[in-house]
Amino acid sequence: MTLPRVSSRRVAVQIMIPVAAVVLSLATGALLLLAVGADPISAYESMFRAAFGSLFSTSITIGKAMPRLLAALGIALALRAGLWNIGAEGQIYVGGVASTAVVLGAPDVSFPVVLVAAMVAGTLAGAVWGAIPGVLRATRGISEVITSLMLVYVAIQLTNYLLESPWVVPHSTFPATEPFASEHRLPIIWPGTLLNAGAVIAALAVVLAWVLSSRSTFGLELRALGGGEQAARFAGVRVKRIVVAAMAVSGAFAGLAGSVEILGVRGRLLEGFSPGYGFEAIAIALIGRLQPAGILLAAVLFGALDAGAAGLLTSGKGVPSSIVQITEAMAVVYVLIALGINEKLSRRRRAREALTGVRRDDAEDLDQAGNVPALDTSVTTGIGSADVEGWHRP
Repeated sequence: MTLPRVSSRRVAVQIMIPVAAVVLSLATGALLLLAVGADPISAYESMFRAAFGSLFSTSITIGKAMPRLLAALGIALALRAGLWNIGAEGQIYVGGVASTAVVLGAPDVSFPVVLVAAMVAGTLAGAVWGAIPGVLRATRGISEVITSLMLVYVAIQLTNYLLESPWVVPHSTFPATEPFASEHRLPIIWPGTLLNAGAVIAALAVVLAWVLSSRSTFGLELRALGGGEQAARFAGVRVKRIVVAAMAVSGAFAGLAGSVEILGVRGRLLEGFSPGYGFEAIAIALIGRLQPAGILLAAVLFGALDAGAAGLLTSGKGVPSSIVQITEAMAVVYVLIALGINEKLSRRRRAREALTGVRRDDAEDLDQAGNVPALDTSVTTGIGSADVEGWHRP
């Protein structure tokens, strides 16, 4: 199979848009810090130390990046098919709930079996939760944006119900299950830090997402569907099946994110364990340009900003942590602006190239006109050449 040729200009644009968006968002954050009377350099230095100042802080950053990364990889796969999985947050919650159900329901099962079963359950739960909007879109034409978003609140309320009734801990001050036993948690892979085996799972997920999107028939069908349903049908793609499959796979990645968060970072199910990871994953997928490598870098950036926000709060410099959320939001805004400008310039370039091609074809036709036999006008008009020679304007 011959891979499509990618121009160096397109590659440069793919790289420069997210880089420029991040730089501009940090610059915007600096202006806001100046507006509140803070020193931007000192504030960013505190954030950097909190995110990467030591191995321990770096492990915290990676831990915060993992659920964002996994959910964003799934969202990117759906976006390649032109589908918006807005409900990754809900899929994270049902993934965490399913994993918790396995752990609580099998307390005496050996170490590797219960962990594998819990992660498989979380992944499948996310896939089912994601497939529901896909089925409704494929069979009823209902927008997956609305249905996936509404299912977020169903998943959150389901989690709250379980924590406040069947799984309630007597005399607890906060809705949460009992902490899981150490053998039912993802093991720490770097002693002295909080880095757990979820980092390995996330790395493998990046490779899997790359294979699915760029080296598989499934990825080709996703891109075909993203180009338009009619064109995809003409190319032989079973559109309804791919719509459901794309949403299910997207939900599976988000469900896996919930499992990793519960089994690796939290160590138990608690209310609000995902503070918007699924929604931030949409921004991460856009900033990463739907490419697994770009999504990985964007997820680490968001994890660093999240960890750095704690550094701002503990620095004692009176800097509001909301600056971090504003910086993240502005990065998305700048990416969207850049994409809009790039699309407009691309359309102008394509129109110019098409016009140039038409002019070139016309010029070639004119060059060949001298070698074409003269048209016998009598065939079409009934007027011979002799008549033309004797024809004078009155």
